[in-house]
Amino acid sequence: MSDIAATGELRPAVSRRMKDLVAVNFGNTLEWFDWAIYTIFAPYFALQFFPSADKSAALLAALAVFAAGFLTRPLGGFLFGLYADRVGRKKSLTLAMFITAGGSLVIACAPTFATVGLAASVILLVARLAQGIAHGGEMGTSVTYLVERAPRHRRALYGSTSWMSVVLGTMIATVTGLLLNANLDRPALESWGWRIPFALGGLLGLYGLYLRRKLTETDSFEQVKAQRSDTASGLTPLVRNWRGVAVVFGLSAGGSIMFYTWLIYSPTFAQINRGLDAKSALTASLIAQAVFLLAIPIVGWLADRFGRRIFIILFGVGFIAATFQLDALITNSFSGLLTAMICALLILACLFGVNTAVWAEVFPTEVRATGVSGPLSLATAIFGGTAPYVNTYLSQAGEQRLFLVYLMVVSGITLITGLLIPETRTLDLDRPDTGRLSN
Repeated sequence: MSDIAATGELRPAVSRRMKDLVAVNFGNTLEWFDWAIYTIFAPYFALQFFPSADKSAALLAALAVFAAGFLTRPLGGFLFGLYADRVGRKKSLTLAMFITAGGSLVIACAPTFATVGLAASVILLVARLAQGIAHGGEMGTSVTYLVERAPRHRRALYGSTSWMSVVLGTMIATVTGLLLNANLDRPALESWGWRIPFALGGLLGLYGLYLRRKLTETDSFEQVKAQRSDTASGLTPLVRNWRGVAVVFGLSAGGSIMFYTWLIYSPTFAQINRGLDAKSALTASLIAQAVFLLAIPIVGWLADRFGRRIFIILFGVGFIAATFQLDALITNSFSGLLTAMICALLILACLFGVNTAVWAEVFPTEVRATGVSGPLSLATAIFGGTAPYVNTYLSQAGEQRLFLVYLMVVSGITLITGLLIPETRTLDLDRPDTGRLSN
Protein backbone atom coordinates (compact mmCIF):
# COMPACT_ATOMS: atom_id res chain seq x y z
CA MET A 1 0.00 0.00 0.00
CA SER A 2 2.81 2.40 0.82
CA ASP A 3 4.37 1.84 -2.61
CA ILE A 4 1.04 2.55 -4.29
CA ALA A 5 0.59 5.70 -2.23
CA ALA A 6 4.10 6.83 -3.05
CA THR A 7 3.46 6.26 -6.74
CA GLY A 8 0.24 8.26 -6.49
CA GLU A 9 2.10 11.15 -4.87
CA LEU A 10 4.90 10.96 -7.43
CA ARG A 11 2.72 11.24 -10.53
CA PRO A 12 1.44 14.81 -9.87
CA ALA A 13 5.00 15.96 -9.16
CA VAL A 14 6.26 14.45 -12.42
CA SER A 15 3.29 15.91 -14.30
CA ARG A 16 3.93 19.36 -12.83
CA ARG A 17 7.62 19.12 -13.70
CA MET A 18 6.83 18.27 -17.31
CA LYS A 19 4.33 21.14 -17.56
CA ASP A 20 6.94 23.54 -16.25
CA LEU A 21 9.51 22.18 -18.72
CA VAL A 22 7.07 22.75 -21.59
CA ALA A 23 6.13 26.23 -20.37
CA VAL A 24 9.74 27.40 -20.12
CA ASN A 25 10.68 25.95 -23.48
CA PHE A 26 7.55 27.26 -25.21
CA GLY A 27 8.52 30.76 -24.15
CA ASN A 28 12.13 30.13 -25.12
CA THR A 29 10.99 28.94 -28.55
CA LEU A 30 9.06 32.15 -29.10
CA GLU A 31 11.95 34.32 -27.96
CA TRP A 32 14.32 32.64 -30.39
CA PHE A 33 11.76 32.78 -33.18
CA ASP A 34 11.68 36.55 -32.65
CA TRP A 35 15.48 36.64 -32.66
CA ALA A 36 15.97 34.44 -35.74
CA ILE A 37 13.46 36.12 -38.04
CA TYR A 38 15.56 39.28 -37.93
CA THR A 39 18.45 37.71 -39.85
CA ILE A 40 16.13 35.76 -42.17
CA PHE A 41 14.21 38.87 -43.22
CA ALA A 42 17.05 41.41 -42.96
CA PRO A 43 17.69 41.26 -46.75
CA TYR A 44 14.05 42.29 -47.30
CA PHE A 45 13.59 45.12 -44.80
CA ALA A 46 17.13 46.56 -44.87
CA LEU A 47 16.24 49.17 -47.50
CA GLN A 48 13.12 50.14 -45.55
CA PHE A 49 15.23 51.40 -42.66
CA PHE A 50 18.57 52.08 -44.33
CA PRO A 51 17.97 53.33 -47.90
CA SER A 52 21.04 53.05 -50.11
CA ALA A 53 21.96 52.58 -53.75
CA ASP A 54 24.07 49.65 -52.56
CA LYS A 55 21.94 46.80 -51.20
CA SER A 56 25.00 45.26 -49.54
CA ALA A 57 25.58 48.47 -47.59
CA ALA A 58 21.96 48.48 -46.43
CA LEU A 59 22.25 44.84 -45.36
CA LEU A 60 25.43 45.59 -43.43
CA ALA A 61 23.61 48.40 -41.63
CA ALA A 62 20.76 46.05 -40.73
CA LEU A 63 23.24 43.44 -39.50
CA ALA A 64 25.01 46.12 -37.47
CA VAL A 65 21.70 46.69 -35.64
CA PHE A 66 21.53 42.92 -35.14
CA ALA A 67 24.98 43.07 -33.57
CA ALA A 68 23.97 46.12 -31.51
CA GLY A 69 21.23 44.04 -29.92
CA PHE A 70 24.01 41.98 -28.41
CA LEU A 71 25.59 45.00 -26.75
CA THR A 72 22.81 45.06 -24.19
CA ARG A 73 22.86 41.30 -23.64
CA PRO A 74 25.61 41.37 -20.99
CA LEU A 75 23.70 44.08 -19.12
CA GLY A 76 20.52 42.03 -19.39
CA GLY A 77 22.35 38.89 -18.34
CA PHE A 78 23.61 40.42 -15.11
CA LEU A 79 20.38 42.31 -14.33
CA PHE A 80 18.06 39.37 -15.00
CA GLY A 81 20.50 36.98 -13.33
CA LEU A 82 20.60 39.08 -10.16
CA TYR A 83 16.82 39.39 -10.29
CA ALA A 84 16.42 35.62 -10.68
CA ASP A 85 18.84 34.89 -7.83
CA ARG A 86 17.22 37.45 -5.55
CA VAL A 87 13.50 37.34 -6.42
CA GLY A 88 13.07 34.07 -8.28
CA ARG A 89 13.55 32.27 -11.58
CA LYS A 90 9.83 32.40 -12.39
CA LYS A 91 9.53 36.20 -12.18
CA SER A 92 12.70 36.72 -14.20
CA LEU A 93 11.49 34.46 -17.01
CA THR A 94 8.09 36.15 -17.09
CA LEU A 95 9.59 39.63 -17.38
CA ALA A 96 11.95 38.51 -20.18
CA MET A 97 9.01 37.16 -22.16
CA PHE A 98 7.10 40.43 -21.77
CA ILE A 99 9.98 42.57 -23.09
CA THR A 100 10.72 40.31 -26.04
CA ALA A 101 7.11 40.17 -27.19
CA GLY A 102 6.82 43.94 -26.89
CA GLY A 103 9.94 44.48 -28.97
CA SER A 104 8.61 42.31 -31.79
CA LEU A 105 5.32 44.18 -31.88
CA VAL A 106 7.19 47.49 -32.07
CA ILE A 107 9.25 46.27 -35.04
CA ALA A 108 6.14 44.93 -36.75
CA CYS A 109 4.50 48.36 -36.54
CA ALA A 110 7.61 50.51 -37.01
CA PRO A 111 7.43 53.29 -39.62
CA THR A 112 9.92 53.24 -42.49
CA PHE A 113 12.70 55.67 -43.35
CA ALA A 114 10.55 57.07 -46.16
CA THR A 115 7.86 57.98 -43.60
CA VAL A 116 9.75 59.40 -40.62
CA GLY A 117 13.35 59.53 -41.77
CA LEU A 118 16.15 58.67 -39.38
CA ALA A 119 13.64 58.07 -36.57
CA ALA A 120 12.73 54.77 -38.25
CA SER A 121 16.29 53.50 -37.86
CA VAL A 122 16.31 54.66 -34.23
CA ILE A 123 13.04 52.85 -33.45
CA LEU A 124 14.43 49.63 -34.92
CA LEU A 125 17.62 50.02 -32.91
CA VAL A 126 15.82 50.71 -29.61
CA ALA A 127 13.53 47.71 -30.08
CA ARG A 128 16.52 45.46 -30.73
CA LEU A 129 18.41 46.84 -27.73
CA ALA A 130 15.41 46.11 -25.50
CA GLN A 131 15.16 42.59 -26.88
CA GLY A 132 18.88 42.19 -26.29
CA ILE A 133 18.38 42.97 -22.60
CA ALA A 134 15.62 40.36 -22.38
CA HIS A 135 17.59 37.73 -24.27
CA GLY A 136 20.60 38.35 -22.07
CA GLY A 137 18.65 37.07 -19.10
CA GLU A 138 16.44 34.56 -20.89
CA MET A 139 18.90 31.81 -21.73
CA GLY A 140 20.82 31.82 -18.48
CA THR A 141 17.71 31.91 -16.31
CA SER A 142 15.85 29.27 -18.33
CA VAL A 143 18.87 26.95 -18.20
CA THR A 144 19.14 27.48 -14.45
CA TYR A 145 15.45 26.73 -14.02
CA LEU A 146 15.48 23.57 -16.16
CA VAL A 147 18.57 22.06 -14.54
CA GLU A 148 17.31 22.83 -11.03
CA ARG A 149 13.95 21.23 -11.83
CA ALA A 150 15.56 18.12 -13.35
CA PRO A 151 16.09 14.77 -11.59
CA ARG A 152 19.74 14.53 -10.55
CA HIS A 153 20.54 11.81 -13.11
CA ARG A 154 18.86 13.73 -15.98
CA ARG A 155 20.36 17.22 -15.67
CA ALA A 156 22.12 17.25 -19.05
CA LEU A 157 19.04 15.87 -20.79
CA TYR A 158 16.68 18.40 -19.19
CA GLY A 159 19.12 21.24 -19.74
CA SER A 160 19.56 20.28 -23.39
CA THR A 161 15.84 20.84 -24.00
CA SER A 162 16.53 24.57 -23.77
CA TRP A 163 18.65 24.24 -26.92
CA MET A 164 15.94 22.12 -28.52
CA SER A 165 13.53 25.00 -27.96
CA VAL A 166 16.08 27.40 -29.47
CA VAL A 167 16.39 25.22 -32.57
CA LEU A 168 12.63 24.81 -32.76
CA GLY A 169 12.26 28.58 -32.68
CA THR A 170 14.71 29.00 -35.55
CA MET A 171 13.00 26.18 -37.48
CA ILE A 172 9.63 27.88 -37.14
CA ALA A 173 11.26 31.11 -38.29
CA THR A 174 12.73 29.26 -41.28
CA VAL A 175 9.36 27.73 -42.17
CA THR A 176 7.83 31.19 -41.93
CA GLY A 177 10.47 32.46 -44.35
CA LEU A 178 9.75 29.60 -46.76
CA LEU A 179 5.99 30.16 -46.65
CA LEU A 180 6.27 33.89 -47.22
CA ASN A 181 8.76 33.37 -50.05
CA ALA A 182 6.38 30.90 -51.66
CA ASN A 183 3.32 33.14 -51.43
CA LEU A 184 4.70 36.65 -51.85
CA ASP A 185 7.00 38.08 -54.49
CA ARG A 186 10.10 40.02 -53.47
CA PRO A 187 8.57 43.52 -53.87
CA ALA A 188 5.73 42.51 -51.54
CA LEU A 189 8.14 41.05 -49.01
CA GLU A 190 10.29 44.16 -49.08
CA SER A 191 7.27 46.46 -48.82
CA TRP A 192 5.17 44.84 -46.08
CA GLY A 193 5.51 41.04 -45.98
CA TRP A 194 8.49 41.15 -43.63
CA ARG A 195 6.24 42.59 -40.91
CA ILE A 196 4.13 39.43 -40.67
CA PRO A 197 6.58 37.24 -38.69
CA PHE A 198 7.34 40.03 -36.21
CA ALA A 199 3.63 40.55 -35.56
CA LEU A 200 3.11 36.79 -35.21
CA GLY A 201 5.97 36.49 -32.72
CA GLY A 202 4.70 39.38 -30.63
CA LEU A 203 1.15 38.03 -30.43
CA LEU A 204 2.23 34.47 -29.58
CA GLY A 205 4.49 35.96 -26.94
CA LEU A 206 1.42 37.00 -25.00
CA TYR A 207 0.46 33.33 -24.65
CA GLY A 208 4.00 32.51 -23.59
CA LEU A 209 3.65 35.18 -20.93
CA TYR A 210 0.48 33.45 -19.66
CA LEU A 211 2.26 30.08 -19.43
CA ARG A 212 5.24 31.46 -17.55
CA ARG A 213 3.06 33.05 -14.91
CA LYS A 214 1.98 29.51 -13.96
CA LEU A 215 5.51 28.16 -13.43
CA THR A 216 6.50 26.45 -10.17
CA GLU A 217 9.53 27.99 -8.48
CA THR A 218 12.46 25.59 -8.09
CA ASP A 219 13.15 23.84 -4.79
CA SER A 220 16.80 24.90 -4.96
CA PHE A 221 15.88 28.59 -5.03
CA GLU A 222 13.20 28.24 -2.34
CA GLN A 223 15.70 26.51 -0.06
CA VAL A 224 18.30 29.25 -0.48
CA LYS A 225 15.67 31.98 -0.14
CA ALA A 226 14.55 30.57 3.22
CA GLN A 227 18.12 30.50 4.54
CA ARG A 228 19.36 33.79 3.08
CA SER A 229 19.76 36.96 5.11
CA ASP A 230 18.29 40.23 3.88
CA THR A 231 21.78 41.61 3.30
CA ALA A 232 22.95 38.76 1.09
CA SER A 233 24.53 39.85 -2.16
CA GLY A 234 24.65 38.01 -5.48
CA LEU A 235 27.91 39.61 -6.63
CA THR A 236 30.24 38.66 -3.77
CA PRO A 237 29.78 34.89 -4.15
CA LEU A 238 30.03 35.39 -7.93
CA VAL A 239 33.53 36.84 -7.49
CA ARG A 240 34.44 33.89 -5.26
CA ASN A 241 33.30 31.58 -8.06
CA TRP A 242 35.46 33.21 -10.73
CA ARG A 243 36.49 29.81 -12.06
CA GLY A 244 32.87 29.05 -12.82
CA VAL A 245 32.61 32.38 -14.64
CA ALA A 246 35.63 31.41 -16.74
CA VAL A 247 34.10 28.02 -17.56
CA VAL A 248 30.79 29.52 -18.72
CA PHE A 249 32.60 32.12 -20.82
CA GLY A 250 34.95 29.56 -22.36
CA LEU A 251 32.18 27.16 -23.30
CA SER A 252 29.97 29.98 -24.57
CA ALA A 253 32.67 31.51 -26.79
CA GLY A 254 32.90 28.61 -29.22
CA GLY A 255 29.27 27.64 -28.91
CA SER A 256 27.89 31.09 -29.66
CA ILE A 257 30.10 31.85 -32.66
CA MET A 258 29.37 28.47 -34.26
CA PHE A 259 25.67 28.76 -33.49
CA TYR A 260 25.32 32.14 -35.17
CA THR A 261 27.63 31.21 -38.03
CA TRP A 262 26.12 27.86 -38.93
CA LEU A 263 22.55 27.79 -37.64
CA ILE A 264 21.49 31.41 -37.98
CA TYR A 265 23.52 33.05 -40.73
CA SER A 266 24.75 30.32 -43.11
CA PRO A 267 21.53 30.30 -45.25
CA THR A 268 21.84 34.08 -45.74
CA PHE A 269 25.58 33.72 -46.39
CA ALA A 270 24.93 31.08 -49.05
CA GLN A 271 22.50 33.40 -50.81
CA ILE A 272 24.67 36.51 -50.73
CA ASN A 273 28.15 35.08 -51.23
CA ARG A 274 27.64 31.80 -53.05
CA GLY A 275 24.60 32.58 -55.23
CA LEU A 276 22.16 30.03 -53.80
CA ASP A 277 18.48 30.89 -54.19
CA ALA A 278 16.45 31.70 -51.09
CA LYS A 279 14.11 28.69 -51.30
CA SER A 280 16.96 26.18 -51.55
CA ALA A 281 18.92 27.88 -48.76
CA LEU A 282 15.98 27.92 -46.34
CA THR A 283 14.97 24.34 -47.19
CA ALA A 284 18.50 23.06 -46.59
CA SER A 285 18.59 24.97 -43.32
CA LEU A 286 15.30 23.49 -42.19
CA ILE A 287 16.41 19.90 -42.83
CA ALA A 288 19.75 20.45 -41.09
CA GLN A 289 18.01 22.01 -38.10
CA ALA A 290 15.74 18.96 -37.81
CA VAL A 291 18.81 16.72 -37.60
CA PHE A 292 20.31 19.06 -35.01
CA LEU A 293 17.08 18.99 -33.01
CA LEU A 294 17.30 15.20 -32.69
CA ALA A 295 21.04 15.10 -31.99
CA ILE A 296 21.01 17.48 -29.00
CA PRO A 297 18.95 15.34 -26.54
CA ILE A 298 20.82 12.20 -27.62
CA VAL A 299 24.08 13.85 -26.55
CA GLY A 300 22.40 15.04 -23.34
CA TRP A 301 21.26 11.50 -22.53
CA LEU A 302 24.71 10.10 -23.23
CA ALA A 303 26.35 12.83 -21.13
CA ASP A 304 24.20 11.89 -18.14
CA ARG A 305 25.61 8.35 -18.43
CA PHE A 306 29.23 8.97 -19.43
CA GLY A 307 30.07 12.56 -18.45
CA ARG A 308 30.31 16.01 -20.02
CA ARG A 309 34.01 16.60 -20.81
CA ILE A 310 34.41 14.14 -23.67
CA PHE A 311 31.70 15.90 -25.70
CA ILE A 312 33.20 19.34 -25.12
CA ILE A 313 36.53 18.02 -26.39
CA LEU A 314 34.87 16.47 -29.45
CA PHE A 315 33.33 19.85 -30.29
CA GLY A 316 36.65 21.68 -30.14
CA VAL A 317 38.63 19.10 -32.07
CA GLY A 318 35.85 18.73 -34.65
CA PHE A 319 35.66 22.39 -35.62
CA ILE A 320 39.40 22.96 -35.57
CA ALA A 321 39.83 20.03 -37.95
CA ALA A 322 36.86 20.62 -40.26
CA THR A 323 36.13 24.38 -40.53
CA PHE A 324 37.83 24.93 -43.90
CA GLN A 325 36.30 21.79 -45.38
CA LEU A 326 32.82 22.79 -44.20
CA ASP A 327 33.11 26.22 -45.77
CA ALA A 328 34.28 24.71 -49.06
CA LEU A 329 31.10 22.64 -49.21
CA ILE A 330 28.91 25.75 -49.43
CA THR A 331 28.35 26.52 -53.11
CA ASN A 332 25.35 27.57 -55.19
CA SER A 333 23.90 24.06 -54.77
CA PHE A 334 21.29 22.84 -52.33
CA SER A 335 23.24 19.68 -51.47
CA GLY A 336 26.41 21.60 -50.66
CA LEU A 337 24.78 23.83 -48.04
CA LEU A 338 22.78 20.92 -46.65
CA THR A 339 25.86 18.74 -46.18
CA ALA A 340 27.87 21.56 -44.63
CA MET A 341 25.12 22.51 -42.19
CA ILE A 342 24.38 18.93 -41.10
CA CYS A 343 28.05 18.18 -40.44
CA ALA A 344 28.60 21.47 -38.60
CA LEU A 345 25.47 21.12 -36.48
CA LEU A 346 26.28 17.54 -35.49
CA ILE A 347 29.62 18.80 -34.15
CA LEU A 348 27.82 21.67 -32.42
CA ALA A 349 25.38 19.20 -30.83
CA CYS A 350 28.31 17.68 -28.92
CA LEU A 351 28.60 20.95 -27.00
CA PHE A 352 24.94 21.90 -26.82
CA GLY A 353 23.95 18.56 -25.32
CA VAL A 354 26.14 19.21 -22.27
CA ASN A 355 26.96 22.91 -21.84
CA THR A 356 23.71 23.87 -20.09
CA ALA A 357 24.26 21.26 -17.38
CA VAL A 358 27.90 22.30 -16.88
CA TRP A 359 26.95 25.99 -16.64
CA ALA A 360 24.56 25.27 -13.78
CA GLU A 361 26.77 22.68 -12.09
CA VAL A 362 29.78 24.99 -11.63
CA PHE A 363 27.85 27.50 -9.44
CA PRO A 364 26.11 27.35 -6.06
CA THR A 365 22.38 28.06 -6.07
CA GLU A 366 22.67 31.54 -4.51
CA VAL A 367 24.52 32.91 -7.55
CA ARG A 368 23.70 30.36 -10.26
CA ALA A 369 21.43 32.45 -12.49
CA THR A 370 23.81 35.42 -12.40
CA GLY A 371 26.83 33.20 -12.91
CA VAL A 372 25.29 31.59 -15.98
CA SER A 373 23.55 34.62 -17.53
CA GLY A 374 26.35 37.16 -17.17
CA PRO A 375 29.33 35.35 -18.77
CA LEU A 376 27.05 33.62 -21.30
CA SER A 377 25.57 36.87 -22.57
CA LEU A 378 28.99 38.56 -22.58
CA ALA A 379 30.57 35.79 -24.66
CA THR A 380 27.57 35.72 -26.97
CA ALA A 381 27.80 39.48 -27.49
CA ILE A 382 31.51 39.34 -28.26
CA PHE A 383 31.59 36.26 -30.47
CA GLY A 384 28.06 35.35 -31.54
CA GLY A 385 26.41 38.70 -32.16
CA THR A 386 29.23 39.98 -34.32
CA ALA A 387 29.70 36.77 -36.34
CA PRO A 388 27.27 37.60 -39.20
CA TYR A 389 28.70 41.09 -39.60
CA VAL A 390 32.35 40.00 -39.48
CA ASN A 391 31.62 37.14 -41.87
CA THR A 392 29.90 39.43 -44.38
CA TYR A 393 32.52 42.17 -44.10
CA LEU A 394 35.52 39.87 -44.58
CA SER A 395 33.82 37.98 -47.40
CA GLN A 396 33.11 41.18 -49.30
CA ALA A 397 36.72 42.23 -48.71
CA GLY A 398 37.93 38.94 -50.18
CA GLU A 399 39.30 37.72 -46.84
CA GLN A 400 36.94 34.85 -46.05
CA ARG A 401 39.87 32.68 -44.93
CA LEU A 402 40.55 35.08 -42.05
CA PHE A 403 37.05 34.48 -40.73
CA LEU A 404 37.57 30.72 -40.89
CA VAL A 405 40.81 31.01 -38.92
CA TYR A 406 38.94 33.15 -36.40
CA LEU A 407 36.34 30.39 -35.99
CA MET A 408 39.08 27.85 -35.32
CA VAL A 409 40.78 30.06 -32.72
CA VAL A 410 37.56 30.60 -30.78
CA SER A 411 36.80 26.86 -30.95
CA GLY A 412 40.23 26.38 -29.41
CA ILE A 413 39.16 28.46 -26.39
CA THR A 414 36.29 26.04 -25.79
CA LEU A 415 38.55 23.03 -26.32
CA ILE A 416 41.02 24.29 -23.72
CA THR A 417 38.14 24.86 -21.30
CA GLY A 418 36.98 21.28 -21.79
CA LEU A 419 40.49 19.93 -21.21
CA LEU A 420 40.99 21.90 -17.98
CA ILE A 421 37.69 21.54 -16.13
CA PRO A 422 36.87 18.60 -13.85
CA GLU A 423 33.92 16.31 -14.55
CA THR A 424 30.74 17.89 -13.08
CA ARG A 425 28.18 15.12 -13.62
CA THR A 426 28.19 13.91 -10.01
CA LEU A 427 28.04 17.30 -8.27
CA ASP A 428 25.16 18.03 -5.89
CA LEU A 429 23.46 21.27 -7.00
CA ASP A 430 22.11 22.08 -3.53
CA ARG A 431 25.35 21.83 -1.58
CA PRO A 432 26.61 25.34 -0.62
CA ASP A 433 30.06 24.62 -2.09
CA THR A 434 28.76 23.19 -5.34
CA GLY A 435 30.43 24.80 -8.30
CA ARG A 436 33.46 26.12 -6.43
CA LEU A 437 36.02 24.47 -8.63
CA SER A 438 39.10 23.26 -6.83
CA ASN A 439 42.42 25.10 -7.09
